[in-house]
Amino acid sequence: MALINEDYLKLPEDYLFTEINKKVNIFKVTRPASGSKVIHLDKGDASCILQNEISNALLNSVKEMADMNSTHSADTVSRTKELINLVLKTDYESRGIKLGAEEVFLNDSALNAASEVSDFLSKDNIIGVFDPSYPAYIYNNVMNGRAGEKMGDGHWSNLVYIPCDESCNFSPMPPKERVDVIYLSLPNNPTGTTLTTEELKKWIKYALATKTLIIFDASHAHYIQDKKVPRSIYEIKGAQKCAIELRSFSKTTGYTGTDFAFTVVPKEVFVYTEVGESISLNKIWHRKQTSKFSGLPYMTLCSAEALYTPQGQKELKERTEYYMKNAEIIRTKLLSKGLKVVGGENSPYVWAKTPEGVTSWRFFEQLLYEHNVVCTPGVGFCPGGEGYVRFTGFATREDTIEAMARL
Repeated sequence: MALINEDYLKLPEDYLFTEINKKVNIFKVTRPASGSKVIHLDKGDASCILQNEISNALLNSVKEMADMNSTHSADTVSRTKELINLVLKTDYESRGIKLGAEEVFLNDSALNAASEVSDFLSKDNIIGVFDPSYPAYIYNNVMNGRAGEKMGDGHWSNLVYIPCDESCNFSPMPPKERVDVIYLSLPNNPTGTTLTTEELKKWIKYALATKTLIIFDASHAHYIQDKKVPRSIYEIKGAQKCAIELRSFSKTTGYTGTDFAFTVVPKEVFVYTEVGESISLNKIWHRKQTSKFSGLPYMTLCSAEALYTPQGQKELKERTEYYMKNAEIIRTKLLSKGLKVVGGENSPYVWAKTPEGVTSWRFFEQLLYEHNVVCTPGVGFCPGGEGYVRFTGFATREDTIEAMARL
């Protein structure tokens, strides 16, 4: 008989946003005459792909693929190399970071890349995560048997939770416990907060001293406004010896569903066998890439290439500013209502503390049933998110203004 990996049975029945959608659908059925439309300020992805340069490249690539005389298949390899060179020049060399083309691996999403890293690692590794943080990091380790058992307070027994809340002024410090792998998402999802160069240096120093692997999710790097905050972990000396970096454009360009992402795995990053033998993670990743991944679709390559043209970068900046203005509108309104708020300054996420005695889900329900506005309950990200909710700036300007007016 076929046996199942029983660690999968430990996953929740529904993912956070599936549960939110169910509750919204129940609201629509039970309150069909509620009047105003439901406005979603809970979504974590930009849903509209960038117009003009990028969408035109996407359309043209489909036409090429439909042309029997097209040589698009032969162009895939050369376009992949060219795209990697553009990534290096635009995202790294422009910030004084030197990397080789063989250290950048294209993939379809940062989420999948994070999952694949988890596949590489021994079950015996001790994992550190921010509390609160993106739940997918935790679920990856649940499925691979590293998380242990879910306890009564919502934490997993084998994970090390690193506070990212009021107790540390949303500036998490390296843990005192032993950790082998740490997930750093900066700007953080869900809090929208980040670390300065000086603060991040402490994490690099810790990782180098303990041979800890940092998985650095920089999916929201394009939103950073503060010059004291690095866009890449490789702006910190020593990071190329202890960290890999994940990038995704679902949060910026609307690539969700036709995603373009990449992972940076420097040659100097090593993992170890049980007897202490060092292994190049870059070489392991290369083996995985050539064994399991057949490359990005041609249309994704073409549209991603367009993103790195001068016009594409201009449109990217304009869309980034649009979402950040939405976040500013949300942040300003919530502050005016007397709520404690962080985020919304280097990220389109606004993290708000609920009134005393009001749980995350209770606040979510009040906002939905009284104002037809959807936010994300903070406890869905980690137990440390209880008593908070997340708003995002990924709606239209009109809907953002309307939602805030309802408050």
